[in-house]
Amino acid sequence: MKMMKTVLMSSAILLSTPLWAQTGTASASAHNQPAPYGDNPNIFKVLGHKAQQKVQNTAEKVDTAAQKGIAKVKPKVENAWEETKEFASEKSAIAKEKSQHAAATVNQKLNETKDNIIGSPNDQPAPIISHPLSEPSTNN
Repeated sequence: MKMMKTVLMSSAILLSTPLWAQTGTASASAHNQPAPYGDNPNIFKVLGHKAQQKVQNTAEKVDTAAQKGIAKVKPKVENAWEETKEFASEKSAIAKEKSQHAAATVNQKLNETKDNIIGSPNDQPAPIISHPLSEPSTNN
């Protein structure tokens, strides 16, 4: 019975040794890459590091979503910008034509008013009527 216990215990120890042994790759990777917050970290350093990782992941997701949104909106914005430029150029051409017409009308009215006040150079000079000073200027 004692022999059976000894065989049983020794076989259990021999069979469990692979469970307790570290593999070469796992120990090498653990030694090559130390934890970003040290061997014996403070809980706040660990929480700070994990929060930083979450914020970075969130920022990357937001950036990806923003890039997708920009890709969707960009053609519409460019189209609207082109239409706005065309509309503005049409309206400026119409405004230029109207201002030229208004300037011509104002010049014409100004010349007509000037001719009415001063007289036109093409008109005959006003007749000079002379009366002697002793006669009255009104005829009864």
